Parts: sequence; C-alpha cells; structure tokens
Amino acid sequence: MQDHYDWGLRAIKSVLVVAGSLKRDDPERPEDQVLMRSLRDFNIPKIVTDDVPVFMGLIGDLFPALDVPRKRDLNFESFVRQAVLDLRLVFSQVVQLEELLTVRHSVFVVGNAGTGKSQKTVRAGGNFSVHKHIPVTLPGLFSSIMRELANIAHDGPKWMVLDGDIDPMWIESLNTVMDDNKVLTLASNERIPLNPTMRLVFEISHLRTATPATVSRAGESWPELHTGILHGPGRI
Repeated sequence: MQDHYDWGLRAIKSVLVVAGSLKRDDPERPEDQVLMRSLRDFNIPKIVTDDVPVFMGLIGDLFPALDVPRKRDLNFESFVRQAVLDLRLVFSQVVQLEELLTVRHSVFVVGNAGTGKSQKTVRAGGNFSVHKHIPVTLPGLFSSIMRELANIAHDGPKWMVLDGDIDPMWIESLNTVMDDNKVLTLASNERIPLNPTMRLVFEISHLRTATPATVSRAGESWPELHTGILHGPGRI
C-alpha cells in the first residue's frame, strides 16, 4: 500500500459529494451506477499504475457487471486536447485534475521535475483572472496574497499555486484553510476566508514529510505514477 493513499472519513465524504452532484445532474440514473462512478473517478488519480487492476477489481466485486461511462464535459475536453498537443501532456491527467478541483479546494500535484505539473495545472484552470505562483518559504506572503484574492469581487477562478515541497513546520498552519473551515487565522486574530472561487494547488515532488492529517485534507494527482516523463509527441 502506498504512503499517500488515504481512505479516511474526508475521502469518504468527497466520494459522497461527487455522488450527490452526479445524482442531481442525472436523477434518473440508478444509485448503484452513481456510487460506482463516484468511487472510481474520484480515486483513480491517486492510484499507482500497478495498483489500478487491483482497485478496479475491488470496484468490480462491489458492483458486478457494472461499467458506467465517465461524466464528460465535451467543451472542456476539446480545449484540453489542443493544449496537450501543444505542451506534450497526457489528456486524462488534465481532465482528472479539473475533476478533483470541483470536489476539493486543496489539491497536491505530485511528481518530479519534467512530469508536466505546472503545465497541467494551468491547462486545467483554463482562463485565470489571477494566478499567483508562490515560493512557500516567504513568511507573510501567503496571507497577503490570500487576502488580496478574497477581496476580489468577481466570480472567476482564483488559484494560489504553491511551488515547493511541504514541511510540517508551516503546512500545519494551513490545516484550517485546507479542511472544511476554509479560514486562515493569523496571530493577530485576523481571519481570512477561502471563498468558493478560490483553490490551493501544491506543486510538490513528494509527500514523505506530510502527516496523515495533512494528506487527508487535500485531493491528490500523481502524473508521474501514470505517465512518467514525456518525450516526443503528446499522447491522447
């Protein structure tokens, strides 16, 4: 079992959120199909390639002879297909990141240099109104940028992309931002909310120093586990 796998209560809640969204969009679809699709589509991005047959076998045991197609956004997929040709990315990874960000407001994009983390993040976001790339070591910078984004009135996406490996010394202070409270509390007792249009994206190379409490608070996308470093023409 991989260290980054999380099957706790937050993961269960996220699956139920996905299932609820799918059911509202398609109320006539049977509940077993809704639950099967939410379990599969939410968890696949964090499953190591070698473990995918095992995971799909478990899904098959729970839902025998059931194969439900993915929910698709054809306009978004058309945009991504052109982007992956230009940037040599893998189509499924960009789509999976976009799907994760509809459920989790914090996401770890994990992989070594050259695996397309930054390009995938930008393409999944589409058109940004504000896109901050933050070195995670500067004190006070995160809170000032979060305050700035929280005060922007429009409804467009607002992402904070933190580039650099996480450390327990500072990531623990973001626990209340990453969980359902969605609030950053400063030493001055100022509280900065993470509004519904804001997202935290962590571009990191590993989760070795992350505690289980931190891992459970965010979605995970591991492009390198599925694709490796890409060379040559892009694949779709």
